[in-house]
Parts: sequence; C-alpha cells; structure tokens
Amino acid sequence: MVGPPGQPAVPPPAVLTAVRRVLVPLVRTLIGFGISWPMLANLLKSVYVEVAERAFALPGKQMTDSRITLLTGVHRKDVSQFRNAPAKADGAAAEEAAAAAPSLGSQVLSRWMAHPDYRDADGCPRALPRSSGTGGEASFETLVTGISKDIRPRALLDELLHAGLVAERADGLLRLVEAAHVPRGDLDKLAYYYGRNLADHLAASGHNLAGGLPPFLERALAYDGLSPESIAVLRGEADRMGMAMLVELNRMAADLADGDAGRDDACHRFTAGLYLYDEREALAVPAGPADPDRGPATGGGAAAS
Repeated sequence: MVGPPGQPAVPPPAVLTAVRRVLVPLVRTLIGFGISWPMLANLLKSVYVEVAERAFALPGKQMTDSRITLLTGVHRKDVSQFRNAPAKADGAAAEEAAAAAPSLGSQVLSRWMAHPDYRDADGCPRALPRSSGTGGEASFETLVTGISKDIRPRALLDELLHAGLVAERADGLLRLVEAAHVPRGDLDKLAYYYGRNLADHLAASGHNLAGGLPPFLERALAYDGLSPESIAVLRGEADRMGMAMLVELNRMAADLADGDAGRDDACHRFTAGLYLYDEREALAVPAGPADPDRGPATGGGAAAS
C-alpha cells in the first residue's frame, strides 16, 4: 500500500484499532436507520474519491484517476464514474435546506442570550414583550427584526412556542425556556447537526492525531463503576456547567463577530462543542482483543484525556 507523502506505507495498528472503535457506534446508527453495507460501501467509495481529489493533489499537477486509485484503492473504473457523474443537486439542496432551516431561530435565541439589550442585570435572558411600545424598547419584535426583516416575528414566535423553546408568562411577557435551539423530533435537522458536529469533532481529532500544530482543545473525562443515581448527579452538573460555558462563549463570539464585520479575513468558522455519554456496560458492544482502552466493568476507574 502506498500512502500520501509523509505518511507510513502501512497504517499503524493503533490507528486501525482507534478507527474500529469509532466505527462501532457509527455502524449501530447505520443499521438502526436501515443503511446496509452495500449502501455504505458505495458512499464510502465516492467519499474516498472526493477527499483524495480535494486534499491530496500534488502541487502544480492535475489530479488523475490513476493517482486517486493509487491513494484510495478504489478501482479506476469507479473513480472515473464518480468524477464524471453530474453533481446531484437534490442532495446538496437537501443539505442546504437542513442547514438553513434552523439558522434564523438559532440566531434569534443566540442574540437573546448574548446581546446586552436582551439580558438582565444578572446576564440572563430578559422576559420580553411581544412588541415595542412608542418608546421602541427591547421586545421580541425588535429581536427578530434586528436580524432579518424578511420574516414576520409572529410566525417565528409561533414556531418557537410550538417547539417549547419560548413560553408566555401569565403577565404576557415571553421567556426563553431553553438556551439552545434543539430540533427535537425533526429528523432532517437532527441529522444535519449529527453530521456537522461529528464531522468537526473528527476533524479536530484527526488534526491532533496527525501531529497538527497548534493542537485543538480535545479533552474528556471517563469514569466507571457508578450507580444510576451518581450518573444522574453528574449529568445534571455537566448540563449546568457546560451550558454556562457555551452561553459565555456565545456572548463573546457575538461581540467579536460584530467587531469583525467588514474585515476581508473574517472568513473563519469556530466550533466549540460538548457531549456526555452514559454507557451501561452490560449493553455495550464487547471490546476487541486489541482494544486496551476498555477497562473492567467495575472498580471505579477514572481516565482523563
């Protein structure tokens, strides 16, 4: 096997073991949604071709089918077929729609949490009237129109009320129920976030694995031998502390984005994410013989990375 320049010809066993570990929950999701091996295999072929063409071209040389075959192991006939196939606008349109659909709601909730006009003295999102009076005070209407005048605030409010993200108090003021736009029950949006968040996490991890500098922040805490009650305590604290961090980063990002507006180099995208997982050992997929990370089912071991 011939690898990209600077990479070993034979994949390191430790990397293959790590990839297998990553694939286990992915394949569980694939099977759960009826995505069979032949479907995945064809998709993987096309992705191998796309990534090789975009990321592994030699400077000053045109990428050829033969070189892609050399890099990926995908048959030259398949490489040619993928490269010459017309772009599938339907898939791109679906992805674009899924990405764009939550954007206005997310921007409104983000501005509600971050902008000083919509926060109280404690820094929490203020309860807002539906519309402003003659004085033009902060309201849900000014919140929405400050981002876009192309949609009626009432229409967006109905959507947020229906989703349970905003609630109307007895005095008629609107309060923010959740500090995130979580698309519960909407498979298209959930799938979009699944792909975007995991892709960014994998990209950061891959950068670090390859020795990229500077490394991206990537830390996790793992602890076994815990009772359901202890898990509930940890989940509650992780939710509280993690959400506080994201709210503060959101405030900072909103301020910095306002300052960066109009700059020619303001083209970078920033992602900061959190996750937690509670695995019941008895239901987990058994580790392979070469999987040294899997600790005993009991014993209260801890690990941080």
